[in-house]
Amino acid sequence: MVRGIVESVLGPVGVRILHFYEANSLSINLIVLAYGFVMLASWTTLIRIYQYMVVSVARQIHLHPNLNRKSSIKKIRETITIPWQEAVNAAPFPLIASQIALLPVPKSARAIQKVVDEQELVSHALEVLKGANPRKVRPSYRKMWGRMGTKKDTKKDA
Repeated sequence: MVRGIVESVLGPVGVRILHFYEANSLSINLIVLAYGFVMLASWTTLIRIYQYMVVSVARQIHLHPNLNRKSSIKKIRETITIPWQEAVNAAPFPLIASQIALLPVPKSARAIQKVVDEQELVSHALEVLKGANPRKVRPSYRKMWGRMGTKKDTKKDA
């Protein structure tokens, strides 16, 4: 009885899709699970790379003679170098993705630079210097969304 009601609500096209899913449910579910695993591993990789960079920047601030945890973000950004490639090499999974992405991309320094805001990275490093737990530091996905929406790589006509 319930099946008849569902099939009448779905219509002829929906019933075909339902029958296709029932015939191939194992394959479809395995594909969905594999996609979910890859996306979860990609998100985790991005967070680990971000945390690695935060700790590295905090270490550079701590060891630099002219900087301390009260220095301005602008002065810190001018003084230190962010270890993009070193952080990428430290992560084992080959793909990264933000939580707003539908598809992962191969990890590279350039891909990380596109999604990570340097100012936020330095401010998180300062928080770590002030006692915050580095494992709880996460990038702001709102800022990532804003950075992904802008086209900074395109050349303007001169």
